[in-house]
Amino acid sequence: MMNEDEIVTGRSAGRTEQHGMVAGVPNVDYPAATTALSVLPLGEDEALTARVRRETESFLYVSSPRNPTGEPAPFVERDMLELSWQADDGLRSVPAEAVARTDDGQWKVTVTGAANKIQRRDAVRAPIGLSVTLSWDRTTLVGSTVDLSEGGLLAVFRPHGDLGVGVPFPKKGHPLACKLDLYSDELVTEVALVRRRPRQDNLHEWSLRFLGLPDPAADLIRSHVFTALRNARARGLTALY
Repeated sequence: MMNEDEIVTGRSAGRTEQHGMVAGVPNVDYPAATTALSVLPLGEDEALTARVRRETESFLYVSSPRNPTGEPAPFVERDMLELSWQADDGLRSVPAEAVARTDDGQWKVTVTGAANKIQRRDAVRAPIGLSVTLSWDRTTLVGSTVDLSEGGLLAVFRPHGDLGVGVPFPKKGHPLACKLDLYSDELVTEVALVRRRPRQDNLHEWSLRFLGLPDPAADLIRSHVFTALRNARARGLTALY
């Protein structure tokens, strides 16, 4: 089994540090350092994903927010933002303002109002395409997610000529190594096969569930799911999910 230190690896984790704190209770009144975020610029329909890298007495420094395709969003000085994150009592959001962009691409933001709790159903799934790699024994599959939740994922993998012939399919419940690209973070954890869905082509469509996902990783997943749901709602797709 992988230890918890291996589960979530921030690609910019080396820059995460804390210098003081914004006024209020961390992760209640504002998202604290290392917290995964959904960022919605005021007046925009498309939410972005980011992570708090550090906090000072007056500002939060967040990784450059990325759109659903993983591209960094343009910085607009004094843009009004809604920051949402997973707190102990559920999803919360707080208004903020973009102040500046640092030399290393982080956004410097200031909280401008009180935080509110967001009402949402638990364990929802969202349509989101992320690069995913699945490995067991000497076999590796590469593909993309179709949808994602904190409980698991549905993914489509590229053809593998020997799979199902010279290489047996993994058994249900057997631990498989999963690597999921979350733009500014990489999730490395274990999953188990739930079901193989039949297809007319040579692609492999599998439902997978997470095994022993630690809280920091679950929070990261929830931020991406919430962002994807926001964007789906803006496109009128929420009836499908």
